[in-house]
Amino acid sequence: MPHSTERPLIPEGVQARLRAASSTLTGAEQRVARFIEQHPEEMIYQSVQALAQRIQVSEATIVRCCRSLGYQGVRDLKLALAAEHATPLHQIHEDISPDDTVSTVARKVLQSDIQAIADTLAVLDEQLLEQAAEALLQATRIEFYGIGPSLPIALDAYYRFLRIGMPVTVTTDAAMQAVSAANLSPGSVAFAISHSGTTRETLNALRNARGQGARCILLSSHMHTPLSNFADIALITASRETAFRTAALTSRIAHLSVIDALYVAVAMRRPEASLAAIERFTAAIAEHSL
Repeated sequence: MPHSTERPLIPEGVQARLRAASSTLTGAEQRVARFIEQHPEEMIYQSVQALAQRIQVSEATIVRCCRSLGYQGVRDLKLALAAEHATPLHQIHEDISPDDTVSTVARKVLQSDIQAIADTLAVLDEQLLEQAAEALLQATRIEFYGIGPSLPIALDAYYRFLRIGMPVTVTTDAAMQAVSAANLSPGSVAFAISHSGTTRETLNALRNARGQGARCILLSSHMHTPLSNFADIALITASRETAFRTAALTSRIAHLSVIDALYVAVAMRRPEASLAAIERFTAAIAEHSL
């Protein structure tokens, strides 16, 4: 059997973390990240000392890179690689051609969305998700921030939590978001949504909210960003750029899924109040139905 020259598929969970952290890694850490991507099997089976010689970096750099990716150390990264390398997820590309039928285009786009959710499930920190749900449950006021492609997600979050009677608000004007955030108080939650984690207007809002003692939650696709410096809880999702959609657009499905998970978790922890609020909501909009 001829030897395959194709590069082995890197497990999706680790790959998603590499994408999320790529812009914040140091030059030496990026060399380690490239090695992980190109040689996952060597990363699994070689010692740290051998890896340091192979990549030509220090052992400390390898440890720092693993931690930057969200793992406690080299051992945890190797375990993640080994577990997922045994049954790697199929990497789906949105290679759409002019000859594709509408149904073929739909299948490729939906497969890309499914992959974004699968990648997010692999990288989402369950402990931080639990903390976010608890913060929302305890909040005296919840305010959502987002601009551009993130604004519809903020609006969707507002509608969802309003439906179960949570004390939520949303401001659609970017400048007024910072003003509104400056009027929050301790006990409030500021929930910012930003794919890049570098949006200036959203950063200003979150910084003002933090200054007022509000609990700050960030939903983003990238780790260690300027916005994360003002977040008590940073929920990181995964997305990939395709030929026809930027990562900022493909991230929407992952962000909406995390919002949905938080909505269900909060509703289930206060079932009587949530059901009563849903009944009031349904009755209030009934007159608008035909």
